[in-house]
Amino acid sequence: MNSKTKTILSLIIFLIFLAGAYFLYTGLMNKNQPGTDNIRPPETVRQDGDIQPDENNDSDTATDSEDEAGQEKKLKALDFTVYDREGKGVNLSDFYGKPIIINFWATWCPYCVEEMPYFEEKYREYGEKVNFLMIDAVDGNTETKEKGEKFIEEGGFTFPVYFDTDGNAVYTYQAYSLPTSVFIDADGYIIAYQPGMLTPDMLQMGIDLILQADPEEEE
Repeated sequence: MNSKTKTILSLIIFLIFLAGAYFLYTGLMNKNQPGTDNIRPPETVRQDGDIQPDENNDSDTATDSEDEAGQEKKLKALDFTVYDREGKGVNLSDFYGKPIIINFWATWCPYCVEEMPYFEEKYREYGEKVNFLMIDAVDGNTETKEKGEKFIEEGGFTFPVYFDTDGNAVYTYQAYSLPTSVFIDADGYIIAYQPGMLTPDMLQMGIDLILQADPEEEE
C-alpha cells in the first residue's frame, strides 16, 4: 500500500469519526462519574453535576444550538478542568470564543510522540486563530507531570501544555486510547473527534473544519 493510498484511507476513517460524533457524545452524556484513580477504561464516565443532558430535546422551542429552521442540534462540548505548568486550574469553557483543538497525550505513547511535531507545526501556523490544548494524561504512575514537562522542554515544543492530574478531562471524553484529539468550534460545539494518531492531512482537515465553523473567519 503506497503512501497516497494510506493517506486517502486515513481521511476516510477520519470522516467516519465525524459522522459518528453524535453517538459518542450521546454515550458521554448518559454516563455517571466513575470511582477510579487510574487512566483505564472504567465502567462509567466522569461528569460534573452541573453538566446535564438536554432534557428539552423533544420540545418545540429552539435552543442556542438549534436555529429557527429546525436544523439538527449541535453537540455541546462537556466542560472539564486541567492545570497549567504553574498548577493553576483552567476550564475548557475558558477558551470559548476561538476554535479549540484538544489533544490527549502521554510520554509513554509512541504515537503521541510521533504526532507532536505535527501539532507544533500547526500551532506555529494557526496559534493566533486556534486555541491548542495539549493535555498530558497524568496518572501519577506511568505518566507524571515531571515526565511531561521534561519531554516538552527537551523536544522544544512551544504549544500550550496542560496536565490532567485528577483525570477529569480523560474521564469526561473517554480518552483511554492515546492519542485522542477533539476539534471544537468557537462556540463550544464538537465538530470532530479522533481517537488514535492523526496524520498531518487529518490534522489540517480538522483545523479547516473548526475554522469554517467560526463566523469571524467567514467574514
